[in-house]
Amino acid sequence: MKKLIAFPLEDGGHVVIEVEELEPEGGERVPVARRLSRPEQAPETLEKALQKVLPAIKAVAVKLHNLDLKPDEVEIAFGIKLSASMGAILASAGSEANFDITLHWYGKDRPSR
Repeated sequence: MKKLIAFPLEDGGHVVIEVEELEPEGGERVPVARRLSRPEQAPETLEKALQKVLPAIKAVAVKLHNLDLKPDEVEIAFGIKLSASMGAILASAGSEANFDITLHWYGKDRPSR
């Protein structure tokens, strides 16, 4: 079931984000039209929620930066889920956190295969 969450922004504005919510236990359901009409207020700013995932992202970036054979280009893709109660969390694929990492080398420093 989808619901809306209003995250305040540090500059005083806010952003409303549609999130997927787990079905409540016991089968209690709220009509979608009613649920989507009034967003739930997040207790923290969007910036503060996103701050929670930065240590994991930084750890991956630092490890890649410290490779002996430095790539010319690094691409890291990951998903972030937002929740009113938990803020930002790294999205999962199945039961594990998921990072897609692509490294590119160009020219003479290209590693041999």
